[in-house]
Amino acid sequence: MRERSSHVGPIQSAVRSGARAAVLLFAATAFPVASVSQVFIVSREKPKGIPDYKPTHVVLDPRPLTPAVREQLVRGLMAEQGFAMRPLPLGTPGLTLHANGDLAFGKDDYYDSLVRKGISVKTGERVSITNVKFEGKTIVFDFNGGPERKHKFLRHLSIGGDPNYTAPVVQDDGVLPTGSRLTLVFDKFIPDVSAEDVQALLAPVLDFRTKTPVEAYTATLPPKLRDAILNHQALVGMNRKMVTYALGAPENKVREKDGQMPYEEWIYGSTPKPVQFVRFNGDRCIRIETALYGRTPTIRTEDETDGYLSPHPIHTISEGDAVASSNGERGPAAAPSLRRPGEDLPQSSMQPVHNPTDPVKASPLPTAPSGHAPTGPATPTPAAGSTPATPAQQLSTK
Repeated sequence: MRERSSHVGPIQSAVRSGARAAVLLFAATAFPVASVSQVFIVSREKPKGIPDYKPTHVVLDPRPLTPAVREQLVRGLMAEQGFAMRPLPLGTPGLTLHANGDLAFGKDDYYDSLVRKGISVKTGERVSITNVKFEGKTIVFDFNGGPERKHKFLRHLSIGGDPNYTAPVVQDDGVLPTGSRLTLVFDKFIPDVSAEDVQALLAPVLDFRTKTPVEAYTATLPPKLRDAILNHQALVGMNRKMVTYALGAPENKVREKDGQMPYEEWIYGSTPKPVQFVRFNGDRCIRIETALYGRTPTIRTEDETDGYLSPHPIHTISEGDAVASSNGERGPAAAPSLRRPGEDLPQSSMQPVHNPTDPVKASPLPTAPSGHAPTGPATPTPAAGSTPATPAQQLSTK
């Protein structure tokens, strides 16, 4: 074996030195040291409407899965319905749930995937298992049809003898899939588990127990909000879905404006019974007024959900960061201005603009005071018997 010589000639050394200098010059130009102090971090906080994840502790059988138990799993899980305990994102690869472990969206963050991919199923909605596949040490579940088309390749193929008319291999309705996918991962192999054990492992994502939609939705909320909804009480800070579960559909709706802030008011009840006016700004309740015949109305505007639903889910870390108001009221922002606080606009000294088609009145000449000659350039008076000079001659004289 021949050893490679480490000798470098003068030309190669110069080339390497020039390339190294170019790299250093580019780094100094593109990343100046002074710009480090001007960098601020923008991060996405965890949404407050999603419950905290808690791993399960299901005892698994040490024996591998047998064909007989595998058939029982397919029969016991196929077409089974449950309620979503957290939002399920769209697209592939879908959620990855480790048995008695963590939950992730492939290699990406779970909360970031909800924003980038979109939401397939919201919290508390009903979910149906439409497909179950066994791949190595994983079990793949498709919910509500899955995130992919049934024939994602064959729908692009057509067969026919006439080049002007061909028949597609499979019919495509053109509807985009809106389902989701979850992959249950085990350590070494799929153990010999029952359908009840698999449902217990999926409990952080799906709840297969029989319950009403209200119970399924309130199970994902804090105790204060859960008790208020089950007791049919609306709180300031709830969203429209919470108020609908608590009080039902409103009898009347009114849309008005309070200054620059638009709002929608839901009205419940009629006299002589108590009447509730629930006001929304966007999707958040900002005011509840309760009126009883012959009594002074009671008005509540302070947040009563302990900040469960934040009006600003994205928080920017920078100097002068805006702080959300206590009641979350947000209206159209004022137009930007270059004036300082309290500064008035100066009086404009510009003359009005005249349309070229409008007749322009000649401004009168200033009148000289008595005893004084008028100011301004003197106009030469032609001598007697001479011919007045033309404009061209006057210009040549000047």
